[in-house]
Amino acid sequence: MSRVLYLIQKKTYHCTMLFNRLNIGNKLALIMIGLSLAVSAFLSYLFYVQFDAALKERVLLQLSSVKQLKIVKIRKELNEKYDAFRARSINPNETEPSDLFFHEGIYASVPDSLLGYPIPKKLEDIEQRITIFDLTQHNPSHEITIGLISQIESGYLIALAEEPEIQSILLERTGLGQTGESYIVGSDFNLRTKSRFLRDSPKNVLVKSEGVLRALNDQPGEDLIYDYRGTQVFSSYEKIELSGLKWVILTEINHQEALFPLEELKNKLMITLLVIIFLVLIGSYYLSRKMVSPIVEMEQKLIDMSKGILDPIHPTQTSKDEIGHMFEALNKLVNALNEAIVFAGEIGAGNFQASYQLLSEDDKLGQALKQMKEKLQEYQKNEQHLLLENQRSILNGEEGERSRLSKEMHDGLGPMLTTMKMSIQSAELSTPTKKSLLKHIDETIREVRRMSNNLMPSVLADFGAGEAIGNLVDQINESSDIKIRYKNDMSSEAKIDDSIQITLYRIAQESINNAIKHSGAKEIKLSITAFDNRVSFFVSDNGAGFDPNQHTKGNGLRNMKERVKLANGTLDIVSERTGTTLEIEIPIQ
Repeated sequence: MSRVLYLIQKKTYHCTMLFNRLNIGNKLALIMIGLSLAVSAFLSYLFYVQFDAALKERVLLQLSSVKQLKIVKIRKELNEKYDAFRARSINPNETEPSDLFFHEGIYASVPDSLLGYPIPKKLEDIEQRITIFDLTQHNPSHEITIGLISQIESGYLIALAEEPEIQSILLERTGLGQTGESYIVGSDFNLRTKSRFLRDSPKNVLVKSEGVLRALNDQPGEDLIYDYRGTQVFSSYEKIELSGLKWVILTEINHQEALFPLEELKNKLMITLLVIIFLVLIGSYYLSRKMVSPIVEMEQKLIDMSKGILDPIHPTQTSKDEIGHMFEALNKLVNALNEAIVFAGEIGAGNFQASYQLLSEDDKLGQALKQMKEKLQEYQKNEQHLLLENQRSILNGEEGERSRLSKEMHDGLGPMLTTMKMSIQSAELSTPTKKSLLKHIDETIREVRRMSNNLMPSVLADFGAGEAIGNLVDQINESSDIKIRYKNDMSSEAKIDDSIQITLYRIAQESINNAIKHSGAKEIKLSITAFDNRVSFFVSDNGAGFDPNQHTKGNGLRNMKERVKLANGTLDIVSERTGTTLEIEIPIQ
């Protein structure tokens, strides 16, 4: 038993593995075929069973009808003999013998036999006025023969009659087909009528079928039984009892012939089932292809998505069912991923103003992108802060070096040149030579002062950017044809950090230098104003303008922007053909 179970489990496992290896289209087709076959087989079986029951009921009902019709006719024949005999027994001396009987006579006592027919002795004890007894077994011609006896005043009236009409009634095959027959069995279980299937005398045929036994036990009915030939038949059986006569009439038809329509139906059902199988094969193949095609297309799209290809999906078959909803959801996913890619590209390019709408509260990808944006913003902020600090350090170092060089030139080289000049003045040299040397020394002293002033003017450290810019403007006005107007509204008492003072001075230097070199301006206006929380610096000229967004030549404008940025200030440039205006605001704190 365990071996059988093991083999069954092994076979089931192999079948399952084979089924799992099939693609979804073949699986769907197999499932549809299996379900269709199961439903078709079940419906065919149910119809077959119902038709079988209905056909059997119809056959038995038909047999019962035929049997009842024959019983009526047989009783009519028997009653005709009975009535004639009864009329004779009432007035035996006044009536003539009936021609219904082939023998009729009055006897003082019941004879042992009559015309070779034995007379049963037990009839004397029967209380009926008229008794009918069966003599068919003793008729050499095998015709149905009955005897009638009645006790009268002068003895016993006995009549004998043959019943060929009953045999004719039984041999009628209307409604019985090719294998149907009706026959009578006596109470001794011997066949009384001729059989259309037997050539022998019926008196030698013993019939103890279920129908005979039930009928003799007063259980008439219809059933599928085996007849006296051992053949399975549908049988309707009933006992005929009249004045001591006990017969059983059976009307039967061969089981195979009776159910021949059922066999035809079975063949038709098999043909129909084969047609259904063929149609199901074609239909399942078509439907599986139609249903699986979008799924295969979706599978290819998912494979493309796994490779990073996020093109919009345009299914070949559009529908409003679940598959159509899956394509819509997949398109939404593709759009969401593309939006996420665009958003990631924006923040990757440094555009932290880009926005992204979460698909839902559980949008993990969107949340991760937003977190990445926040982290990158924080990183950029820290990087910018570090860059500004580095630039501040560089500028502070540069300005410190400028200040050191300026101080060394002023305090070291300047006195040396003054001493040299005094030495030349006291030296014994020719007048032309002395004048020439003094001239060169004076020029050198002026140049050293100019260089020291450019590096770090002392007035900037002593009085602030306002005065330093004023000195710068005065120097340029003396040495240039350009007219510069300057307005200083910044008090020397204003508490402004030295780095801001230096930034304002360097911006003034750079803006004046750019206007002189590049704009061709004839007039420049400058103003500086200190407020409580900021310093405002304004520069304008009437020279040729430029495009600030496309101006890349030179470092002047870039240096100004960097210095303003390091001071956390703002720089606004408006440039037209008639001139350029710069507005700079730097917070004091």
